[in-house]
Order: sequence, then structure tokens, then C-alpha cells
Amino acid sequence: MLVEKIRSYWKYLRFKYSRAKEHLIRKKMRKNLKNLDFTIISNNCWGGGVYEQLGLSYTTPTVGLFFFTPCYIKFISNLQANLAYELKFIDHSKYNKANQLRLENKYPIGLINNEIEIHFLHYKTQSEAFDKWTRRKERVNFKNLFFSFTDNESYTIEELKTFDELPYRKVFFSSKNIAGIDSLVWLKKFNDQGKIGDIYTYPDNYRKYFNVLKWLNKS
Repeated sequence: MLVEKIRSYWKYLRFKYSRAKEHLIRKKMRKNLKNLDFTIISNNCWGGGVYEQLGLSYTTPTVGLFFFTPCYIKFISNLQANLAYELKFIDHSKYNKANQLRLENKYPIGLINNEIEIHFLHYKTQSEAFDKWTRRKERVNFKNLFFSFTDNESYTIEELKTFDELPYRKVFFSSKNIAGIDSLVWLKKFNDQGKIGDIYTYPDNYRKYFNVLKWLNKS
């Protein structure tokens, strides 16, 4: 019993330390941020996490959702035109992985341009997803765009090269060191796992390898 109490208290102390450390990191980031009006277009929740760390309103619609790689590449390859389409909803995805996932979590699936699926993983209803997507896409700063992509979803080398050739500031988080990809940030701690781990909930998983503040502030 005493051992369990000690373990529980130690776990509590580590949690408190982690919270205090994160608070100080975010305070320093907010103080040193110079670029205050930017848009991060992300294939998953990572971009939304950056806004949260910086205490900024979302100036992007890609929050609380994810894209499968083919749809993400199509989406960003003609971003402004694709954002102009009205969001519709479908009941069945063209991706088997999504249909399996929705057996446990029946989240809304959006569709734009009749082909690009948007998986609103952290939304409960279509109306919530529609409202937030529609409002946030109006805030996009097309003059100050940043793009992020991770290897959590499968991709082809052609898709990766398309992303890498975008004429914008971009980052590709990968568990593998891939030659010839300028936007690559190799998260070495995930080298043996085939894909990166959670870098939204646990930003320290990428901070060792990537300075997001330097990325955003660079003119």
C-alpha cells in the first residue's frame, strides 16, 4: 500500500512539473513570436496545436480533423480554389481505414470539390463541423501560408515530392530520414516505429528537432 502511494505521489509530481514546464515554454514562445497573422494548413491536428501553444485564434480551417494523403495533396495543390467550394457531407468514405475507424467513432466526413474528403475526427455533428470549417476558412491569410505534413498516414514518394515542391514554407515530420526532401524533419526517436508518434498532445516529441517559432518568424 505504501509503495502504491509513493508511486502515485511521484506520478503527480511529474505531472505538475510537466505542466509548469509547458507553461514556461508557451510563455516564452508568445513573448518571442513576431509573426502574428499566419495560416498553418495541416493534414492533421498538429497545426491547431501550434495556435493553442501561442494563444492565438485559429486562422485555419484544418483544426480537429485529418486528411488521407491523396486528398491532402489535392487540397493544398489548389488551396484557394478548393476552399471556395461549399462543404458537403457523405456517409461512407472511399478509404477502408476510415470506415473501420467510424465503427467506434462516427465522426462527420466532409467533401469538397466532389473528391476531397475531410475527416472531422474531433467533431460530433455535421452542423458543428460545417460552422467551424466555414468560419475559419474565411480567416486564411493567403499571403502568409505554412504547410505541415506527417507520415502518420501512408504516402507515395510522388505525393511527398509534390508537397516538398510547394512554393511555401513547409515541414514534413517523418520517422525516417528520406534523402532529397528539403522540408524533412526527421524525428529520430520514432526511427524504429514506421511512423511518428503523437506530436499534438506531446509537443516535446518534435521540439528537440524543430523550432516552430523560428519557422514562423522567418521572413
